[in-house]
Amino acid sequence: MSYDLDMAPPVTQPDNRIRVLAWSMLWLTVAVVVGGALVRATDSGAGCGETWPICGGQLIPNIGTHHTAIEVSHRLTTGLLGIVLVLLFLLVRRQYPRTHHLRRAVFGAGVLLIIESLLGASLVLFGWVEYDASIARLIVVPVHLINTFLLVASMALVAYFASGGRPFRVDLSSIRTKAIASALGIVLVIGATGALNALADTLILSGHLREPVPGELLVSEAVLRQVRTIHPFTAIIGGLALFMLVRYLTAGAERRVRFLGFAVQGVIWLQFILGLTNIALEVPLEIQLVHLFVADVLWILFVLIAFNLFGETSSEVEGAMSRAGTT
Repeated sequence: MSYDLDMAPPVTQPDNRIRVLAWSMLWLTVAVVVGGALVRATDSGAGCGETWPICGGQLIPNIGTHHTAIEVSHRLTTGLLGIVLVLLFLLVRRQYPRTHHLRRAVFGAGVLLIIESLLGASLVLFGWVEYDASIARLIVVPVHLINTFLLVASMALVAYFASGGRPFRVDLSSIRTKAIASALGIVLVIGATGALNALADTLILSGHLREPVPGELLVSEAVLRQVRTIHPFTAIIGGLALFMLVRYLTAGAERRVRFLGFAVQGVIWLQFILGLTNIALEVPLEIQLVHLFVADVLWILFVLIAFNLFGETSSEVEGAMSRAGTT
């Protein structure tokens, strides 16, 4: 079974404005993600109270504390990302037909950005911020992280197509596809446990773990303490498995794919070092943010490998079909 991402021909001469805007949008997305981690790590989630999208009931808030400044900055950056996405969509809409792969990719990114914003809003509106340790927050945090990674992947897909990347079909029965899916799943599991681990560090090490609802604290605290053991173990085992999968996937691939593979392998080792440093220094804010940034870079590099491999396979299949048609 296979799925075609697109029925339109690939772009031979990418529009430079669209390419620059697409890559800018991707890295702005990473900045928004790291900014969200800064909000969580500095307990600034309630910097605007339980109001969204306005801050403290005001359209132009009074920046009285650093918590408010951090939360407002994060919201403004997210808003800027939305504006860039709309501008990109208008450019793509004007130049490409409705069924074009780039136009579909931008639309998909927009849907995921809306979901991401709603998840972020729910944290504020339901009070799942600062020192809240409710079970609901423990559920929403990893869900938010997974959607964040999917959003980043969609932005990377837009940048890939905007740079002239080949449209592709995904053959779900192939060994290569299963290996790629396994690697993507590994990264998502590591990321989800990492998000809970970061929350556990914030609540436990700060000494502010409190009981939001009678009876929930014992369950929440048990889960959070277990996650602080589970995540490092998952990261080490998963990272080694990812390292081997990348070696397998990029062996014999095109030169740029092999280069991306080497980069992923190097970033995996860097993440090991950052993770150990984080634990040894009792999770300083700076290392937390760098650790998350590098995790985003790792994810972007790997999804670009996946896109290129799928495009490479589609090119081989189309070439074989073309040769068969001429004989």
